[in-house]
Amino acid sequence: MEINIKFSFSLLVVAGISMAMLSIPTAKADGVKETKISAYIHDYFSVQYTPNATDFAVVGFPGKNWNFTKFGTLLVFDDLVTEGPKPTSATVGRLQGMYATTSFDGNYLSMFYSLVFTNKAYNGSTIQIQGTIDQFASVMEFSVTSGTGKFRFTNGYCTLETLSFYEPTSYALLRINVTVKHY
Repeated sequence: MEINIKFSFSLLVVAGISMAMLSIPTAKADGVKETKISAYIHDYFSVQYTPNATDFAVVGFPGKNWNFTKFGTLLVFDDLVTEGPKPTSATVGRLQGMYATTSFDGNYLSMFYSLVFTNKAYNGSTIQIQGTIDQFASVMEFSVTSGTGKFRFTNGYCTLETLSFYEPTSYALLRINVTVKHY
């Protein structure tokens, strides 16, 4: 009986030490902020490299038409982001990044981009966003993976919604909604 008690006690001590060594401290909820941002993106897709273009196909398969519906096409963009739907509204910053058509049928894109703030509230800060989406969906959802400046250690989600598209100039107006948690 004494051997069983010593063995049980020893096992209990070893288990307790192991649990203490392997436990991972959890972050306290103190100081965590939630920020919601809603703004408008002004995208001018370059069909024939027009002067106002903010969105360009830069590489694709040789001998194929490079555009956003062709598998393997890589595009880059630097779009104006404003507080209101008019391009003359107060500037929030720029949406800068790249995307590639990643499905053979041309419906899906993998996008990687940054919301780069130039406004007074968040000047110099960024939010990094990525995901694979159906580019023809009315609302597209992405993950927020990180941030800088006022958005260090951020995570959250983002939605893009196409509000209008004017084909003659290839101008698209999109609304971006970002919800992030950060310190």
